[in-house]
Amino acid sequence: MKIGIGLPTNRLVKPKTVQSLLELVNHTKYELEIIVSTKGYNTAENRNYIASQAIKKGCTHLFHVDDDMIYEPDTLERLIEADKDIVGGLYKTKYEEVQDWVIEYLNDGELKDEIFECSALGTGLLLVKIEVYKKTPQPWYGYVWYENGMVKESMDWVFCKNARKAGFKVWCDPQIKAKHIGLWT
Repeated sequence: MKIGIGLPTNRLVKPKTVQSLLELVNHTKYELEIIVSTKGYNTAENRNYIASQAIKKGCTHLFHVDDDMIYEPDTLERLIEADKDIVGGLYKTKYEEVQDWVIEYLNDGELKDEIFECSALGTGLLLVKIEVYKKTPQPWYGYVWYENGMVKESMDWVFCKNARKAGFKVWCDPQIKAKHIGLWT
């Protein structure tokens, strides 16, 4: 098993994120391929590049982590053990005025105590089997825009919805918690 760790960034990586990533790398027993993308104009371009590189490098999974996240050293192992096509943990937005979980529930569902299927999860902490990319049309990540140029649907939601259309399920493990470094962290 070869796990790609994808880090999209067009800014500085937060020191606490580096610490989390180093502790995770030190803790894991899997072969890792670190893929950092700094070339895209936006996060969707960076994630598309990272996913294509993970395929090219023969990875079995791609673990997306944002440049402003903190998480536990065993996060990757726990997500792999879930053995789901797409699975992630919970984290809140980084904005002080909006502290909602970055998740879209299925059928107006709610947060549960054990792993559950959802409609979409943020890619700030998300494990995807490479098979998903091979069977989901490209581009995997993109945005849906309002006429005024504002984002209507983020690249995370676009990816999850397209993967679901291709027959994959998205899962949330609420026991895996992470923090977005932001205004309130």
